[in-house]
Amino acid sequence: MNIFYDPGNDLVSFGVSQIRSSLQRQGIFSTDRFVSDERAERQMSGISVNARALELAPQSFRIERTGAGITIKGGDSAGALYGSLEWAERIAMGTDACLTEDVPIRGEPDLELRGVKFNLPFAPFESGDPFRMNEQTCLDLDFWKAFIDMLALNRYNCLSLWSEHPFHLMVVSPRFRAANPFDDVQVDRNIRLFRELMRHAAKRGIGVYLFTWNIRLLPEVARGLGLPEAVGDFGDTYAKFADRVGAPLNRFRQQSSLVKEYFREMMLQVLLTYPELRGIGTSASEWMDGEAYGREQWIADTYLEALQASGRRDVRFIHRTNMQTAGKEIKDLVQSHLDPERFYFSWKYSNAHCYSHPLPQFEQLWSAWDGVDLDRTQVLFTVRNDDVFTHRWGDPDYVRRYVRGMQKPYVKGFYWGSDGYVWGTDFQHIDYGHKNWRYDFERHAFEFQLWGRLSYNADTEDVVWAHLLESQYGSINAARFLEGIRSASRIIPAVNRLFWQDYDFQWHPESCLSYTSGFKTIRDFVDGTPMPGVGVLSLREFARREQHNALSVGDDECQESPPDIIHVLEDAADRTEAVVHELQQETEDLAGGHAACTLLDLQAWVHLGRYYACKFSAALELNRYQFGGGTICVDRAVKNLEEAYGHWDDLGRLWILHNRPYWMARVKRTFGYPYYLEDCKRDIELAHLFVHET
Repeated sequence: MNIFYDPGNDLVSFGVSQIRSSLQRQGIFSTDRFVSDERAERQMSGISVNARALELAPQSFRIERTGAGITIKGGDSAGALYGSLEWAERIAMGTDACLTEDVPIRGEPDLELRGVKFNLPFAPFESGDPFRMNEQTCLDLDFWKAFIDMLALNRYNCLSLWSEHPFHLMVVSPRFRAANPFDDVQVDRNIRLFRELMRHAAKRGIGVYLFTWNIRLLPEVARGLGLPEAVGDFGDTYAKFADRVGAPLNRFRQQSSLVKEYFREMMLQVLLTYPELRGIGTSASEWMDGEAYGREQWIADTYLEALQASGRRDVRFIHRTNMQTAGKEIKDLVQSHLDPERFYFSWKYSNAHCYSHPLPQFEQLWSAWDGVDLDRTQVLFTVRNDDVFTHRWGDPDYVRRYVRGMQKPYVKGFYWGSDGYVWGTDFQHIDYGHKNWRYDFERHAFEFQLWGRLSYNADTEDVVWAHLLESQYGSINAARFLEGIRSASRIIPAVNRLFWQDYDFQWHPESCLSYTSGFKTIRDFVDGTPMPGVGVLSLREFARREQHNALSVGDDECQESPPDIIHVLEDAADRTEAVVHELQQETEDLAGGHAACTLLDLQAWVHLGRYYACKFSAALELNRYQFGGGTICVDRAVKNLEEAYGHWDDLGRLWILHNRPYWMARVKRTFGYPYYLEDCKRDIELAHLFVHET
């Protein structure tokens, strides 16, 4: 079969390589032919790819059959790439013959920008094993090529890299040479790495965006600037959390003309050194001091001046709006100096917990856009997964609803990821047994596929997911694994809806851990509050209404009650367990690799779901006791917590079969279920104490 395309177009070439691979797997030999777009469009035999179909919008495609020929048209190179990937997938699935001459296949993005948030391990926002164990990985170009190729195959077009101070790794300036701690050889090596990273991303249709928190310095950089090292010493983030805004150190850096000149020069050098860089972003909250006007003026004097001095009109500026929103000041001092198409506001759409409710209401609850003209402003959502880092997650229905909820007139797209984790080397999994992958994003491939594919086409059907999972689980078991992972993935969102904490350091539901209080006890759950704005009734309020026979009052505003959530958890665990039992009959096929690993994950999800169902049931009983339900409520709570203890014990036994402990970055605790078995037992004692304390 002939394939007609322009080999000088990197995006098209990558798409054609996928078509070629699919054909080869079908036993079809293909021959590449170079032709102009005009001739390709007239070609009647073979497959032709046209990247300049003016009638189509950017990133869109149309696939047509004309006689013996297939024509893939893209509104631009990205559209041609996505059309090629679509056709390659249909060849692999055996559905390519379904294309008729009168009904073309069409595709266009549901969200214009579809990205990932990747916190670099170099000057990260917080320290921990996920960053420490990935320092060398993120200096390896082979990792970045594999990661970027995965993103492209899943229709992402944005890779956002986050670091509090990336400049010493990315650029050098004669004016501030002493502030870069590396010698010339290492500086050149670092610059080559980031240049090749961005060039490879550009060849895959992915724009790279660089984010900082704003004004962070490192001790060695401060020393190179002739300042005391303490100017760059932040110590432990949480130990100084109360002083992060308004601290004298923040004020000094912000008021120092030397520091301001350094940041302006570093950002200018980044813009000049990396022509493929698509955008830059920062905030005016962490590590800054004073009123909003002064903070925004500093951003304008550094980042914005550097952008203007670079002469680059293709770079976008993204202004994060967390902690301290100052819409008017941002509009006056930053937004007004940029073309509207180049400026974006960024907002944490679900705070730190995207796995909670697919329609979060924090924009309204926190008055996100006060002072912002949404008719003239583009918004990008930060979608934070600081919920699940270990067990495989993947619910197509949930992600589909979430993506559709983000489709608002002013929203141009999103990037999803974590502040406390790096999807690099899979350092959690033991390096023997069934492990046959290297990188964490390979272990969690389905999660990446869902967010990328569904944000391009929210109507993507289950048949596609089953096909994608065949590479890990085989054609016989892929559909069953899909159902098991889907059921298991309903557990964490249900937990978060009934027990809500805004930020990642406050709550990591996969581990039941918090920086502020360690293991979340039954007392925490008794007093817990639900996710705001989504119609979930708290445990306490439900018990109060129940006691006063007032459950009908206001029920029209309540979408879920605690018994509803408990039922979701129990049902998810039951459905997942049923899939596990089916899959265990296939012991020979599941002897190794992802299948064996996922089977352990699914069993772990069963016990985690039942653990939380028991703990919520106990918390509800203790609330009933506090509203006069009698000591029988405490007895029932104790029984529930004894069951919870057993599930946690089983969860730990499963986890230890293929995982190792690690020091979590944001929670500042060791992840590992067996380490907290005594905490589970203490919950039983705490329940008994309710009788004596009331």
